[in-house]
Amino acid sequence: MKVVRKYGKASGQCINFDKSALLFGKRIAANDRKQIKDTLGIQNEGGMDTYLGIPEDISGSKCKLFAFLKEKLLHRVNDWTGRWLSKGGNEVLIKSILLALPTYVMSIFLLPLEICENLASAIAQFWWSSNPPKRGIHWAKWEKMCAPREDGVIGFCMIHEFNLALLAKQLWRLVQYPDSLVARVLQGKYYRLSSPLRIGAVDNPSYVWTSISAARKLLLLSIRSKMHSGYEVNVWQDPWIPSTPARPARTRAQ
Repeated sequence: MKVVRKYGKASGQCINFDKSALLFGKRIAANDRKQIKDTLGIQNEGGMDTYLGIPEDISGSKCKLFAFLKEKLLHRVNDWTGRWLSKGGNEVLIKSILLALPTYVMSIFLLPLEICENLASAIAQFWWSSNPPKRGIHWAKWEKMCAPREDGVIGFCMIHEFNLALLAKQLWRLVQYPDSLVARVLQGKYYRLSSPLRIGAVDNPSYVWTSISAARKLLLLSIRSKMHSGYEVNVWQDPWIPSTPARPARTRAQ
């Protein structure tokens, strides 16, 4: 309870014990569970439900865990089967609704490639089918349909790449706002004496941190660091020298 109260003071959030739930491991005896419930004043048990659309228990097979995303997407598509829309209308529905459905989950977790392929397959079937739920002829590869609009195509999102981009945004926020509560919590556990962009292997990381770390390479491709004193620069590993051909020196604009 001291830890709970301390969290409430640090975050400014008041915990509602009536809506809270406890998640017990399989080895916790029934008597111990009852004693913990009575001590904390929380009688609900969790682990099998969802919170804000995300499963409470992130363990086991990730493909089975995130299979609900495809079911949710297919349920939405089935609601549209009776509507005869133009290709322009289908494009708006796909971009504004179908591709936006898993956005919240993808901003926190790295979806398995199998789930990304299943979602892309369901969206592609909806796009090419002229009489849903019958399968239509796919006249072009989905990768080509996801090319930029400047190339003269539709410009849908590649779900896996979109997932990494959302996770890279979370990692960038840890760099930009190191004094935020979530940044301080993650720093205390995973990169206490380093930076979120420089840490190596971590023992027993959470799936959230594993997901955020997966976007590190993508973020490093698009950022530059200021040298300052050079104390934190590793000349043997950091790409601080431009690649061949070397970039010429330029004067700073006045």
